[in-house]
Amino acid sequence: MPAIKFILSILLLMVIASIAVQNMGSVEISYYDFKFQLHSLELPLMVVVVTPLILGFLIAWVLGLLERLKMKTQLRQQNKQISSMEEELDSLKNTPQLPIQAESSTDS
Repeated sequence: MPAIKFILSILLLMVIASIAVQNMGSVEISYYDFKFQLHSLELPLMVVVVTPLILGFLIAWVLGLLERLKMKTQLRQQNKQISSMEEELDSLKNTPQLPIQAESSTDS
């Protein structure tokens, strides 16, 4: 499976590189700053395409990392709970039990 991911990554990089080479022209980007003043910036199309792609990968990676940490914490808590329940079960198995008393039956 890691080999397939590596091959797909290389193919994706090749597609991005070919798009970048074919689209070297500049585009004008207009945006507002914090004071709501309109500004424009001229950037190569490659930068405009690749920057959101990289940001998307980074956001997905961070969210995946947070989810993994959350799952590890939950797993650790559950393992502690299992250990305490196993200890409780062992202590209950080792306690002396009272003999079962036969119920008296009265026939009428």
